[in-house]
Amino acid sequence: MLPGLLLFRLQSLNATENIMEATIVIPAYNEEKGIAAVVAEINEVMTKSGHVFEVVVVDDGSTDATLKAARGTSARVIEHAVNRGYGQSILTGMAEARHDVIVTIDADSSYAAQDIPKLLEESQKFAMVIGQRTGAQYRGRLLKYPARVAFRRLAEYISGESIPDINSGLRVFRKSAYNLLPKAHECRGFSFSTTTTLLFLAAGYSARFVPVEYRHRSGDSKINYYRDTLRALQILLEIGIHFNPLKIVLPMALAPLALSAGFLAASLAGGAALYLTPAVLCFGLALLIFGIGMILLQIKVSGR
Repeated sequence: MLPGLLLFRLQSLNATENIMEATIVIPAYNEEKGIAAVVAEINEVMTKSGHVFEVVVVDDGSTDATLKAARGTSARVIEHAVNRGYGQSILTGMAEARHDVIVTIDADSSYAAQDIPKLLEESQKFAMVIGQRTGAQYRGRLLKYPARVAFRRLAEYISGESIPDINSGLRVFRKSAYNLLPKAHECRGFSFSTTTTLLFLAAGYSARFVPVEYRHRSGDSKINYYRDTLRALQILLEIGIHFNPLKIVLPMALAPLALSAGFLAASLAGGAALYLTPAVLCFGLALLIFGIGMILLQIKVSGR
């Protein structure tokens, strides 16, 4: 009887250790069609999981009935008087969170709440766990997919890490870890997820990508792909310069250096001094860009 009782007590202890306390933040802007169903699904899944949780809905100045629908649920609702952006909504939810573990999920039913417990389990070993979207709904239109792949490759080059899905809206991280990140690159718009992913990786935090179901959203998308892509690209370059400036500067210096070599080769092949001037100018530009990179690197090192 004693060994069996001891085993039961050890199993009970392990089960207790696996129970987590999490705040689930749902940013919502004009999502009256989906918000109530999302909260209900989260409540059902999380109650069965045994985790301690709270649901916080941040209504981001919605002009439809989102606020009314959210207040009709069991969630704690915080209201922005005006639209302040997706990222700011998450930051507001984090500021009001009772728990250190933060889960973010969209209000449009595109993510399945049943995936939250498995992300929470992985978060015991990783600083950030991201739901890696899969399926036709994620790939979207044919024209967007190559751009998404190119953007991801650039992010992987800057961070030096594999990033299967850089801007998934379903993720788990700790507020205490996020608060240690440099706030100069904090994004309060749709690029918040992209920024957070890259900041965590660039800062040396461990991350885990877990395949999740990605479903057809309810309601209309609020993303402006051109504006938000340009903003995300700007953030990628800012973070790259902050953490590893030479990774950004060296490729920029290679272009004038290659032109200089081309002009010099043309001058030597044709015996024309005409190409020497642009060769020297391009070489000087390459040196200038490289020098700027070294200055930025020195600023980074001295600022540690």
